[in-house]
Amino acid sequence: MAPFEPAKAQASEVNYELHTLGWKAFQQLCVSVVSEVWGQTVQGFFESHDGGRDGAFYGRWTTQASECLQGSFTVQCKFTSQPATTIKLSDLSDELAKAERLVARGLADNYILLTNSRLTGASDERIREAFAAIPGIKHFAVYGSERISQLIRESPRLRMLVPRVYGLGDLGQILDERAYAQAQEILSALGDDLAKFVITDAYQRSAKALVEHGFVLLLGEPACGKSTIAAALAVAALDEWSCSTLKIRDADDFVRHSNPREPKQFFWVDDAFGATQLDWSSTVNWNGVFPHVHAAIRRGARVVLTSRDYIYRSARNHLKESAFPLIHESQVVIDVEQLTKEEREQILYNHIRLGTQPSQFKTRVKPFLEGVASHHRFTPEIARRLGSPLFTKNLEVGTRGLGEFVAQPMELLQEIIRTLDAGSRSALAIVFMRGGMLPSPLEIKREEENAVTLLGGSQADVRNALSALEGSLFCKVRQGAAHFIKFKHPTIRDAFASLVAEDRELLDVYLTGTPIEKLFSEVSCGDVEIEGVKVIVPPDRYEALLTRIEGFYSEKRANEDRVNSFLAYRCDKEFIELYICRNPGFVSNLWVGSYLYAISDMDVLVRLNQFGLLPEAKRLSTISEIRDLAIDTPDSGFLREEIRQIFTKSEIDELLSYVKEALLPNLEENIYNWRLNYYRDYDPDEYFSDLKSTLKDYREVFTDDIHAICYIDLALDRIDEVVEELRSEMPVEPDSGEFLDRRPHGNESDGSRSIFEDVDE
Repeated sequence: MAPFEPAKAQASEVNYELHTLGWKAFQQLCVSVVSEVWGQTVQGFFESHDGGRDGAFYGRWTTQASECLQGSFTVQCKFTSQPATTIKLSDLSDELAKAERLVARGLADNYILLTNSRLTGASDERIREAFAAIPGIKHFAVYGSERISQLIRESPRLRMLVPRVYGLGDLGQILDERAYAQAQEILSALGDDLAKFVITDAYQRSAKALVEHGFVLLLGEPACGKSTIAAALAVAALDEWSCSTLKIRDADDFVRHSNPREPKQFFWVDDAFGATQLDWSSTVNWNGVFPHVHAAIRRGARVVLTSRDYIYRSARNHLKESAFPLIHESQVVIDVEQLTKEEREQILYNHIRLGTQPSQFKTRVKPFLEGVASHHRFTPEIARRLGSPLFTKNLEVGTRGLGEFVAQPMELLQEIIRTLDAGSRSALAIVFMRGGMLPSPLEIKREEENAVTLLGGSQADVRNALSALEGSLFCKVRQGAAHFIKFKHPTIRDAFASLVAEDRELLDVYLTGTPIEKLFSEVSCGDVEIEGVKVIVPPDRYEALLTRIEGFYSEKRANEDRVNSFLAYRCDKEFIELYICRNPGFVSNLWVGSYLYAISDMDVLVRLNQFGLLPEAKRLSTISEIRDLAIDTPDSGFLREEIRQIFTKSEIDELLSYVKEALLPNLEENIYNWRLNYYRDYDPDEYFSDLKSTLKDYREVFTDDIHAICYIDLALDRIDEVVEELRSEMPVEPDSGEFLDRRPHGNESDGSRSIFEDVDE
């Protein structure tokens, strides 16, 4: 194993709050210390509480100091939940007796004791003498909290293996100034949640995906822990790789911040395709940026995207996966139901023990926690709520009450919001109206003042509520130099949205006071079967919304795409008919251009055709324009199923014949023209990605035509040659660096000791 390089630190005396880990997590930390930092090759390491061995292995162990130890090894972890305690020899009477029995059985030629208590020089000497006096122990070592903290400080690799430690110490004493500022921004949205982080199989698979592909897409249902895993990977990358780590909002942000001169960048994009339902414009933008992502990864960047699973299923209809195959190949689906018993229990333990519940509550709930963790509806978000008094005010602590708490999380959260005071509900409304991100310090707009008044609150009430509910319903985050207040978890936003949809007064406040751009991504006009949509606007509110949309559309040309996308994906036939009636020139002004997947006008034309609202003359002119694009660009977008519906069968057959006759025999000339238009500022792969994607689409549709396939394969080979020629003229790229992918040993429990035994200490 290569020696570890100490992290650049501002101070060297940081001690981690190891007493907050709990006995089981401390054992797992000790496993990582022994196996990673001391370079031991593990033959068999397991948790056990039989005979005083928390860990054991057999064979040869060569330490990093080149000391060779042989025989049987016993590792014992001595944990205390009390802070600032000092271990004494008298505390180890049971361990001494067990050690004698183990030696007699040939199981402790070497004995290692690790404790999170402080170890003084005098205690160290007395403890060593006592164990060394046991006949048969050839080697003994004891390590206290100071030494374990030192090992964590000196080893970024160890911190990556056990990401929770990032939340147990002062990051300013671990990372250099630049990295510290970036880490603070990343962790600001998580509060103390990283201190409660549990290494799960999903985390391990995510790390493996980054090793193999430089990219991972984290998919899962709401509240399954996607963002926490992404944050753990981001801070670990910042620490271990010295990456420039960025949490960005969307595809445009990626282009702005991707720097060819800084190859070690880590990009984290939460809710890449929409927060609670599909955001069409954001999704389509990724199609044009995927080649940039591919180029950045090749330079050494790492990229993590997260998305709710149902949103990604909808997004796939609009993504050109052929332009970025990794989005399909490098996915980690986080299935909460697949969490192991040990992972569930550790997650729940951390949130209860490190939460804000009084000790009396922890004691009362402790007998039921194993049942909570085993419930089929258990999620990490359930654990977080159970650790906060705000969510358990009316909880009946018992099998029935806790069962309902886990089984009906949305209903209970809605009831909590309903029973909040007027100021707290007003604060929730304002954050909701701002799309879930409220700048801090707070400046309330005029329309928001009206909303607060209608809800019975005041500006002072709102400010007090934002402060009082921080950590439970809200959290403060940083983005660069700016500060924001956001919902602590997206499910809070979901619950408030459902109340808005039920309350006519709240609905009117929302529709008139929320920025129109936010409405475009949150509502639908009529039920158009968008999974996760926040508010379905009823027909009797169409006129008011139309007035706002028309004003927005007329402001500037750039707004047309947002309106088009809204009409194409979020409106029923009745709303679109009303819009056309009020704007008679709208349909005739729709145009078609390359690339079809990125043209919002094309999506409106598709929607009009589906509803039988597309005039025949407009349909024929659209087909004519698409025919030209199929050859001139070339653009294969017409092969998308929804666009093909605009054509009759004979029209689509005629167009495909035209492609075979007019384009395929002339592909060499087409590639030559593309090369003439190449600019050195582009990555060659990025530049030719759309052309390659188009040819692959044509290859799939002409799969039974040997001559067409021959033309296309020759063209694809020629493009690869041109790309290599152009790349040879570019500067040599640096190596991408190394990423750790080793799973800590000893994760399986024999069930002889409850993890929750000290949860209330």
